[in-house]
Amino acid sequence: MKRLLPIALLLAACAPAVRPQPVQVWEGSARVLLSAQQYRLTFTVNPVNYALSGTLANLSSGDRFEATGTLLPGTDGAELSVRVTPGSVPRLNAGILGFGISGVALKADAFLSGQVRGDLFDGSLRVNGIRSPLTLRRVQ
Repeated sequence: MKRLLPIALLLAACAPAVRPQPVQVWEGSARVLLSAQQYRLTFTVNPVNYALSGTLANLSSGDRFEATGTLLPGTDGAELSVRVTPGSVPRLNAGILGFGISGVALKADAFLSGQVRGDLFDGSLRVNGIRSPLTLRRVQ
């Protein structure tokens, strides 16, 4: 047992160190239907598989959404593709005379996609099939 301890320590020293991923914060606005909305996208990206995870906050309404997707590097910038889900939100359960609906989320899913060039994201936010142009600038 005492002989295995130095070998285990040696192997542990050779293991790759886990590096914390830098948090990126982007803010901007989009005109959804007829009203302007302010958004903040906060995320980290895994440098090995380019997986993105974070949150999208609607600063105008105070709503927060989970964001998962990818940030793939390219020759003239990076391609951002993110699925935005409401996470754990209240669900609608209603019925009249035995007919009804159950488990319908009160907030809709969305899809965020576009190009990142330097400190500027230029893309769109698609909610319920309606695409709205969205521009975000890197804050940190």
